[in-house]
Amino acid sequence: MEIVKGEEIVKIGIIGGGASGIIAAIAAAEAGGDVTILEKNDRIGKKLLATGNGKCNFSNLELSSACYHSDTPECIDPVLRQFTISDTLAFFHRIGLMTKEKNGGLYPACEQAAAVLDVLRFWLEHKKVQIKTNCQVIGITYARNMFCVNAKVQDEECSYRFDRIILSCGSKAGIKKDADENGQKLAGLFNLKQTPFVPALVQMRCQETYFKALAGVRCQAEVTLLAKGMKHCERGELQLTDYGISGIPVFQLSRHGAKMLQNHNIDTLPVFLDFLPEFSDQQWKKMLLERRQNLGFETMERFFTGTVHKKIAGVILKLSGIPTSVKAGDLETDQLLSAGKLLKELRVTVTGVNPFWQAQVCAGGVRLSELTTSLEAKRQKGLYVTGELLDVDGRCGGYNLQWAWTTGMVAGRAAARGSN
Repeated sequence: MEIVKGEEIVKIGIIGGGASGIIAAIAAAEAGGDVTILEKNDRIGKKLLATGNGKCNFSNLELSSACYHSDTPECIDPVLRQFTISDTLAFFHRIGLMTKEKNGGLYPACEQAAAVLDVLRFWLEHKKVQIKTNCQVIGITYARNMFCVNAKVQDEECSYRFDRIILSCGSKAGIKKDADENGQKLAGLFNLKQTPFVPALVQMRCQETYFKALAGVRCQAEVTLLAKGMKHCERGELQLTDYGISGIPVFQLSRHGAKMLQNHNIDTLPVFLDFLPEFSDQQWKKMLLERRQNLGFETMERFFTGTVHKKIAGVILKLSGIPTSVKAGDLETDQLLSAGKLLKELRVTVTGVNPFWQAQVCAGGVRLSELTTSLEAKRQKGLYVTGELLDVDGRCGGYNLQWAWTTGMVAGRAAARGSN
């Protein structure tokens, strides 16, 4: 189907060649648009190659709006419903990607992120989408029903004219250098309200010096973040580093911690680590006393062997002031229970999260309330916003890439068809 504006095919400019920009280009081209991607890097889709540790967990069967965070959460579901998991699988099958499922997560059958990018690139070529790389957009103006995009291509200034624009610039997450806020600046040119970016799905830094002794430990744990009357809990594999805490449960909590530190003008946050989440407090207390009855002849250095990692036990004993040489049977009950409680509720002091370049995504961006359900700006006809530039961030597990696919498809189709 050829989409025309007057007598001419609609010209669509997509700023950014990441996941959402690529699929927006495909959607717009398939709907009849004349599409050009303007990408600041030397090639498109670079961040896509690093997803899922190179295996590309590109979506998740357990998709719902509850898997996402936003300052306007009520606006998420109307977007998600327009391009579902079934639609995503059908799309990738159509363009040649075989997929597989693992614990709900969806991956390319070959487990190579490069394969996902390749089939997308091949389809862009098939649909005759133009790609301008090393193209840094520095400004956009709108006049006489046209967008004029000013850019630098290898230090030479140039301009492009489009009927419609899709901002798919992404965020600063995962970028070591040249991590500017270009997407936010471009959205700001059209007075779109935005929530400030903070790193998300990232490690947390802690004040305690004993983390140096815990570096390298991995264990199942429950991590609880408490601050300003809010409580957030996550359970999974905790990774202890020389500077603090990492792992999936920490990643899931990091956006809450980063926002609390930023929005409430506080320097630290209390986080509680439960190294034995499978037992209730009463169960663990009973087990401790039974263990002392059976192993009273053992020194405390050996007492926790078989329950928690040796490094964790060593730190707990130091914090409790218990010599490693004392026998468990000679220890006061209160001392034993006090040490045991630390294994269920070790308070650590979070001083911040790691920087943007170490984050998988960002929390913050253009508020969904500024856009229609087709992701067109209410303040500027013909301007669309997708992907990480939106104030939506998902949990670990393929949800952020699904958001990129969905928003790119919705905006691309709408831009070509002129939907509102």
